[in-house]
Amino acid sequence: MQEARWALWGLALCLLAGVTAAALGGWQASLMTLGVVASLVLLALTLREQALLKRLARAAEAMAALDLPFLILDSEDRVRWASAAFARLYPGLGVVPVGMRYEELARRAIDSGAIQVPAASRSEWLRQRLQAHAGEGDVRLQPMQDGRTLQVVERRTRLKGWTSVYFDVSALAATEQKLREALEAGQRTQQMLQDALDALPAGFEIWDRDDRLLLFNQRLVELYPGSAEYLRTGVRFDEAARIQLDRGEIPAAVGRESEWLGERLAQRGKLGRPFLIEYAGRWIQVDERRTRNGHLVCVRQDVSELVEARRALSLAQARSERQHRLLEHAIDAMPVAVELYDEQDRLLMVNRMFRSWHPQVDYDSLLGRRFEEMLLEAHSRGMLPVDAAGDPERWMRERLAQRRRATEPLVQCLPDGRRTLTQEAGTPDGLLVVTRQDVTELVRKEQALSAVHAQLQAIVDTAGVAIATIAEDGRLLSLNQAAARLGQRPLADMLGQPVSSLLAPEVQQAVVEEFNAYLRGQPSALIGRRRELPVLRADGSPGLISAAITEVRSGDERLFVAVFDDITEQRLAETALREANARLEQLSATDPLTGLANRRHLMEQLQRLWLHGQRENSPIAALLIDVDHFKRFNDHHGHQAGDAALQLVATLLQQAARRGTDLAARYGGEEFVLLLDHCDADGARERAEVLRRLLIERALPHGDAPLGRLSVSIGVASLVPVPTLRPEELFSRADAALYRAKDAGRDRVSE
Repeated sequence: MQEARWALWGLALCLLAGVTAAALGGWQASLMTLGVVASLVLLALTLREQALLKRLARAAEAMAALDLPFLILDSEDRVRWASAAFARLYPGLGVVPVGMRYEELARRAIDSGAIQVPAASRSEWLRQRLQAHAGEGDVRLQPMQDGRTLQVVERRTRLKGWTSVYFDVSALAATEQKLREALEAGQRTQQMLQDALDALPAGFEIWDRDDRLLLFNQRLVELYPGSAEYLRTGVRFDEAARIQLDRGEIPAAVGRESEWLGERLAQRGKLGRPFLIEYAGRWIQVDERRTRNGHLVCVRQDVSELVEARRALSLAQARSERQHRLLEHAIDAMPVAVELYDEQDRLLMVNRMFRSWHPQVDYDSLLGRRFEEMLLEAHSRGMLPVDAAGDPERWMRERLAQRRRATEPLVQCLPDGRRTLTQEAGTPDGLLVVTRQDVTELVRKEQALSAVHAQLQAIVDTAGVAIATIAEDGRLLSLNQAAARLGQRPLADMLGQPVSSLLAPEVQQAVVEEFNAYLRGQPSALIGRRRELPVLRADGSPGLISAAITEVRSGDERLFVAVFDDITEQRLAETALREANARLEQLSATDPLTGLANRRHLMEQLQRLWLHGQRENSPIAALLIDVDHFKRFNDHHGHQAGDAALQLVATLLQQAARRGTDLAARYGGEEFVLLLDHCDADGARERAEVLRRLLIERALPHGDAPLGRLSVSIGVASLVPVPTLRPEELFSRADAALYRAKDAGRDRVSE
C-alpha cells in the first residue's frame, strides 16, 4: 500500500511537470520534461524497492536466527515470506513459495498429517480455520501429531496483511492439564469426604472460632428432626440452641432455659469427655473437642437404647439381689437340712434345720472350712454315720472320692439312730448344694414314706427352681409351677409333650440323641451334671436354662428328674456388669487429658515393680519430668495450647515406654513420671536424653522462655528394691535429681 502511494505521487509529479512545461515551452518541451521526470521517478521507485527488499532480507535473517515458525501474508492473503521453522512444522511441505494463497497453504498443512485432526474432520477443520482467518486476529492452541501443542498468534499488519507466529507451549499445556486434573481430583476428594461424613452412623459437625457452623453431615439433621429449618452453614450455636429451647425439645431446660443455655455455653468444648443430653424423648451422647486452630469438632450419637439398657441392668441387678435374699430366706425356711459349699469345697452356709440336728455344734465357727476338715471334726466328735464305725479312715476316703460325683441320693444312719437322705447337686458356678432329710420314719413305716413324699412334692412345687419328671421315652410326666412359668404355657399343655420341645430347635436333636445313648448304656454328659441349654420361649424369644437331670429307678421303670432354672437375665446382667466394670476400671486408671496412667495407677504399678524387683534382685528406675516454665507457657500461649503441649509430652513418653511393664503416667500438673522395669542408672539416663532430644526436635515454640522453645528438666533415679526401703524412696531420689537439673539451668538430665 505504501509503494502504491509512492507510485501515485510519482505519476502526479510527472503530469505536473508536463503541464508546466507545455505552458511555458510548448508540447515538445512538455514531452522532454515529462520523459526526464518519469525517468527520475522510476529511478527513485527502483531504489526504494531495493531498500525494502534489503530490510525484508534482514528481517528474514533475524527471524531465521530465532528459528521461530513465522509466516507473513500480504493484503491479498498471499505468502510474502515463511520461515524455515514454519516449513518444518509440516513434513513434506518443503519451501513455501512466495505468492501462494493462504487457503492453499492451509490445505497443504492439513493434508500433511502433522496437525492432530481426525481424517474425517479435516474438511470441517479447514472451513473453520478459513472462517477464523477472515477476522481481525486469532489466538489458538493447535495440537500436533508428534505430541506437541503450539500456540498460534495471528495479527493484522498496517498494510492489511497477516503475521502468524507459532510458539511451542507443550509444557505449559501439560501443566495446565495437570492443574485441571488436580482440580477435578480435589473436587472428587471433597465430594468423597462429604459422602463419607454423610455415611457416618453418628452426627458430625465443625464450628469455627466464633461458634458458627462450618460443616455438618446428614445424620445430624436426622438426629434432630425439624433442624433442617435452621441448621445451615454460618448459623451460630447459641441461635440453634435457642430455637430448640423455644420448641421445648430439651426436657432438662424446661422452665430454666436461660440458665441452661448459659451453663451449656460455659462448658462448650471444655469437658474433654462425652456427655448425655435428652432431646425430644431420645438420649444423645455428645463429644466436643477443640482443634489446634480453635475450631470445635462435635460427634453426636443416639444412645437411647444403651441408656435404657443401663436402666434395665440396674433393675435386673436389684431384682437379682432381692431374689438372692428371698432364696436365702426360703432355704432357711425349708423343712430339709441344706448345706452350701463353694468351688473349693468350703462351707458357705447351713440352714436352720441343719443346725437343729446338731445344736451342740457351732456351725458359724465352721464357715469357711473345707468339707474334709469337717469330716475330721465329725469323727473327733463321734458324729460319723454308723457305716463308718469299722474303718472311719477308709469310709472318709471313700466319701471324699464320691464327693460331687454321686448321681443317686445317699442314705446314712447316724449314731443317734436317725436315718438321713443326702443329695448333692452342683451349680454352673461350681457351688455344691447338699440337702439332708431325716427319713427315719420313712424307713420304718410306709405311711411315713407317703407323708414324706407329699412333703417333697410340696417342696418341689414351692421351690424357686423348675423341676420336672421325665419318662423313659422323653415325655414330661410332671412339672412344678416354676417349670410351667419357665415354659410360659399352661401346665396341662406341657404334660405329655417331649421334654426337647422346651429347647431351642438347633439343639433338640442333639439332646435327644444324648438321652437315647444314655438309655442304651453309653456314657452321656447329659445325665448327672449341670448343663446350660438354649431354649425357645413361648413368645419366640431365645433364652438360657441351667439344667441337671438325674435318673431315679423305681423297679423296672426308669424315670428322670430334671432341675432347671432360667438364667437368661442372669447371664445378660453378668455380661453387662463385666463390661461396665471394665470400662469403669479403665476410666479410673487413666488421666483424661493425656490418656496416660493417673497417679493412683502409677503407685499401684510402682508397688508391683518394687515387689518384683525384690524377688528378682533387679533394678527399677524412674524419670521425673517437669515441663520448664509451663506457667509462662500457659499465660503466653493460652490454656488450650498448654493442654496440647502436655499431650505432646505424653505422646513422647508413651514412645519411650518400651517394655510391657514400663509405665508412663501424669504425676500432677506439668509433671510426668516414666517408670522403667529392669533398668539401671545408665539405661535410665539414656532414655531420659532420648526423650529430651525428641522434644528438642519437635521445636514447639515457647514465647516466654529463654530458649524460645518448650523444654523439660528430668530427674533420674535407679535402685534395686530392698526390704529396708519404701517404694516412695525411688520417687524421692528422682525428685531431688529433678531439682538439681532445674538449679543447673533446666533443659537437662540430672541424677
